[in-house]
Amino acid sequence: MSLQNEASGNIYYKFIRFLHNVLLNIRQHIGLFIICMILGITPLLLKNYSDSDLYKANFTVAYDELFRKIYGDRLAKLNTLVQHEQTQTLKNILATDEKTARSLKNVTGKNILGDDLSKDLNTDHIPFVVEIVTDDSSKIIPLQNAIVHFLETGDDFMTRRMEVKMLENKEELDYINKQLSTIDTVYKKSGSAELLPVPQAKPSDNSTTSEQQADNSLIEFSYTLYKRKQELMRKQRMPQNLLIIDDAIVSVQKKRSTLIMIVAGSVIGFIFYALIAGIILPAIRFKER
Repeated sequence: MSLQNEASGNIYYKFIRFLHNVLLNIRQHIGLFIICMILGITPLLLKNYSDSDLYKANFTVAYDELFRKIYGDRLAKLNTLVQHEQTQTLKNILATDEKTARSLKNVTGKNILGDDLSKDLNTDHIPFVVEIVTDDSSKIIPLQNAIVHFLETGDDFMTRRMEVKMLENKEELDYINKQLSTIDTVYKKSGSAELLPVPQAKPSDNSTTSEQQADNSLIEFSYTLYKRKQELMRKQRMPQNLLIIDDAIVSVQKKRSTLIMIVAGSVIGFIFYALIAGIILPAIRFKER
């Protein structure tokens, strides 16, 4: 027990001694310490102040075509234009007005885990999230719609792909309608035949069992065609490859807590001071004995 007390006492003593040396070192280099604190805190406060007029929002997108990385790459290219303030180019590719294009300050894509969408190599079709930053909260919905339009039909390839897809859907729907019409004709003929006197068959009659199986198979095939027809009609009514399932209707200020910025800046400033006072200055003053 006495050994434990002695060990804890030594640790406490070493800790106090360490703090004393740190405070003594700061007092000896108080000017350097203040400069480092200013250098650490000031940029964060200025950045936080500049963000006070910015708003951020996000919306979730579901999709049927392509992969998340492709959409992530397109969003990354879009953000490059934003950061370089290519307003006219943004206006054209987003198909929106100049004021809306200028209000966009940042755009990023993330998967549902919060990872960068351009680095997501998965091929499943789980929805992804688009995060935007703007200086005008009234432009959030217009920007949301413009970005989705850009992702869906932002170039000739995407536009032609959608046109071909719609043509294929129409052709398949026509084919299914013909098949359903044929099946309906078979049903009508079968119903007419059932009105005629049919000889009583034994339960073990193989021909009757085969006919029942054929009817069941035809019904199942008809239902499969019907479900596929519903899916194709849904795509005709909603031809978009991208669907917004969670609108960016809630926006928050990008500004963070001033206290958190001061604390973070103080930590950065202290690291600067420790590097200068603990390594750089002793290295400059070092003399071989």
